[in-house]
Amino acid sequence: MIPAGHGLRLALALLALPGCAGINSQTQSYATLAEARQAGAIEKGWVPDGLPSGTYELRVGYDPGTDHRWGIINFPPGQSDTLRGLLQPEELPLAGQRSEVPGRIEWWPIQLRGTIDGEQLAATGVRGYRARQGGLIFAINWNQGRSYYWSAR
Repeated sequence: MIPAGHGLRLALALLALPGCAGINSQTQSYATLAEARQAGAIEKGWVPDGLPSGTYELRVGYDPGTDHRWGIINFPPGQSDTLRGLLQPEELPLAGQRSEVPGRIEWWPIQLRGTIDGEQLAATGVRGYRARQGGLIFAINWNQGRSYYWSAR
């Protein structure tokens, strides 16, 4: 039996638990792909292997002990064929896809949080793809040379 007055506190604490998901999430930033490689980010699975050699300004987020990860990369548009080599050739409709990113990863775009509005993203030039390996989803603006990726669940 729960002592009087403690039931409400317990209920409030239980309601707060979902907001704690990802509380252990970590983030890293790398100026170049070479720096990310040297730091072990590719080996650890935070950064996909095989990105264009000119990839720069990488940000990664991950939940230690899980395969959950999120990342932003910039790449020279002239090296887009290398990135395309990591992806399944057909576009993935992003409408209704979910990106369950922890709130602690504050640099993740609002448009890619929760259930994605595919029409809104398509209007900005972003296209979706599945990785050939590793279970990642990519949202890419080919013209800008920017890609977002996250673990599909």
